[in-house]
Amino acid sequence: MIGKRIELDGANAEDGGQQFVNGRGLAKDGYTRIHRIEPAGFASSPVKGAKALLFAPNGHADQAYVFGGEHPGHRPGGLPAGATALYDHNGNIIKLWMDSVIMDFGSRTITMNGGEWQLAGNVTITGNLEVVGNIHATGTIIDELGNTNHHSH
Repeated sequence: MIGKRIELDGANAEDGGQQFVNGRGLAKDGYTRIHRIEPAGFASSPVKGAKALLFAPNGHADQAYVFGGEHPGHRPGGLPAGATALYDHNGNIIKLWMDSVIMDFGSRTITMNGGEWQLAGNVTITGNLEVVGNIHATGTIIDELGNTNHHSH
């Protein structure tokens, strides 16, 4: 049986619905076109420098599998026990954090807490918006089509 940590080179290939990667071990031994196993419902492409576990249950490297592929420099830190994060190498992240879902894309953050959503930044809605409840505005309401004077209160 072979089991060792390898560093991936970022050359990821897709073939027949499976991903194949290349990497080097600590002794600079090279591995090419190794099948990378991922959990159901999840797909990713590890970047150059990501770490993975190469496992060959029968001892033959040409029949090995790779698990993992996380880059230590891109992994978010500070997650509490039980939290989950989905992230990319650009720092975009979706966190399942206690009773919240937090999405942060380029410093534009959406936070959803048990029935309350907070959006930071500009929001564009294409289509109709129906509000059941009150609308509170702390800024100016701009009606560029001039429809505001057709409403009665």
